[in-house]
Amino acid sequence: MMLRKYFVLTVVIVLSLKLNSQVVKKSYTTNYNKINLSKTVDKWKVNVQSLEMINPGGNSYSEFLLNQKKRLTDLHPRKRLTSSNKKNLFNDSIIIESSFEGNPYDGKVPNDNTIAISNNGILIEAINASFIIYDTENNELLYSQTLHAMLLEDFWELRFLSKYDPKVIYDPIEDRFILVFLAGKTPSTSNVCVAFTASNDPTGDWNIYVLNGDALDTGHWTDYPAISITEDNLFITGNLLLNGVSWQEGFYQSVIWQIDKYDGYYGNDSLNFSLWSEFKDDSIYVRNIHPVRGARELQSNKQFFLSNKNFSLESDTLYLIKIEDNPFSSATSSSLKRLSLPEHYFLSPNGQQYNGQELATNDSRVLGGIIDENWIQYVHHSMDTSTGTSGIYHGIIYNYEDENPQIQGEIISDTVNDFGYPNIASTGININETECIIGFNYTSVDDTNGVACVYYKDELYSDYKILHKGESAINILSGDIERWGDYSGIQRKYDEPCRVWISGMFGKSTQNGSWISGVAVSDTCKIAEPNPPFTDLEMKDNNKNNISLYPNPSEEITSVDFTVNNSSRMKIEVYSIDGAKITTLYDDLVKKGQNRLTFDIAELNSGIYIVKFENGENSLFTKKLVKQ
Repeated sequence: MMLRKYFVLTVVIVLSLKLNSQVVKKSYTTNYNKINLSKTVDKWKVNVQSLEMINPGGNSYSEFLLNQKKRLTDLHPRKRLTSSNKKNLFNDSIIIESSFEGNPYDGKVPNDNTIAISNNGILIEAINASFIIYDTENNELLYSQTLHAMLLEDFWELRFLSKYDPKVIYDPIEDRFILVFLAGKTPSTSNVCVAFTASNDPTGDWNIYVLNGDALDTGHWTDYPAISITEDNLFITGNLLLNGVSWQEGFYQSVIWQIDKYDGYYGNDSLNFSLWSEFKDDSIYVRNIHPVRGARELQSNKQFFLSNKNFSLESDTLYLIKIEDNPFSSATSSSLKRLSLPEHYFLSPNGQQYNGQELATNDSRVLGGIIDENWIQYVHHSMDTSTGTSGIYHGIIYNYEDENPQIQGEIISDTVNDFGYPNIASTGININETECIIGFNYTSVDDTNGVACVYYKDELYSDYKILHKGESAINILSGDIERWGDYSGIQRKYDEPCRVWISGMFGKSTQNGSWISGVAVSDTCKIAEPNPPFTDLEMKDNNKNNISLYPNPSEEITSVDFTVNNSSRMKIEVYSIDGAKITTLYDDLVKKGQNRLTFDIAELNSGIYIVKFENGENSLFTKKLVKQ
């Protein structure tokens, strides 16, 4: 049953008001193209993913975290408690209005779930390298496509690069969507792709720009973006990494792009931006900077960011960053505060499953944040040391611009279940109402996994509400640890503040799945009948051999699981049975270990084809494919 560790952090000590001077560089990009999604077709829908993808940061990062987590677990082992410190909680306040499987196309692991919904009910959900557009008012799937399709028209230099780490956001002022994703994973190929809808119809025209991922021209590539918008600007954060080096050695610094969003909406030839860097605590760069979003409405001339010591075993440090005024004004400024918390947060243990495999919780970086006039709320992982389980740290910074702000903190946890990858959205109507929904993934050693949420109001928390229960354990990778997610999606519906939409990850019989839920926290909200947009894709069981193509014969989406001994560039091509080349599916880096290729063969004629894998001039292996 549910157990929460209640504590209140009422005092925050500000150790430093401005730690180091940040550097801003004004620039622009003319790498621009306009596309119409309704006229853009990516007929092959190619994806290649390492099924043994390391956690964000580098190869030794995963091993380092595992050692840290083992040390912490030895100090605070799991305790299966039966009692609960509940107050008078409002467990019937969460109403599931709509619930259905989201994007079924992408078989990658883990899901990088992101979601946005407009005032007229148009929803965009992106996971990994693909996205869907869905009409929630009419329960209709409008569009399903890959990120690759966004770059088909003019960006030929990006054609065969990996597309990943999508983030989508809705602008309630301009009634537009913005989609940000990455392409390429080396300093020479790293790009930050930024797409703006030209109207409120995301199935129509998009204005697309490409920023250099080696942002400071220092031989680094951009990883793990996060986004927010104000009334005038789009903010993108990212980590600059050195190629082929561990996280500890390869992390350079985190940067912030501040972009005039109207350049993107209007489809101007150049996209003007300011690039902020040199965010330091003394001589140490602050990492994994996460922007906070407007809780009820967009901020006007200020954008705040949060960071912490995300892979420390235990820490009391929180960083608060502010960028203020227009980026092209001489009054533009930035600041960084280090806040010392009276109560510490911890690394989380990995989540447990009934099959003995664990689900990786990565580290304790900030995963979501919202802001109102008097407070900032945020969430990230933390162990609950009283139970030894993975919980959610929910913090509220009151009077965040004061010299001595106050913080209220809570670890939301359970005696058996582990919680992972939280995100947060406001359900408040009036200024500074703190009520909100926290969405997250959950897993149980006694049952399965799935997507859930908690309602917070008046310093009380509901019990967690299961939005969808997984069908099976997540079991995609070799070894004892599975990927569980890098982030989850959530957004308030701005014109109906009692409603929130959530996107999370669950286990399916042969792969991981994405689940979308619309929830309400008021009985004044109209309750709609759940209506799934489409059926699951049928996939044959993966036999986990070194090379496995399935389903075969196939009609549409086809997958090939394969293993390579070393990371290297790989070309993947399709040939007819008589040896004529049909197309090149992929030509980019493939990481060591297990990988999965997915592509769509719907436009091929019935017959037999050969899928060929090459490394340079060397043919690695081929697989016969039957199109029925």
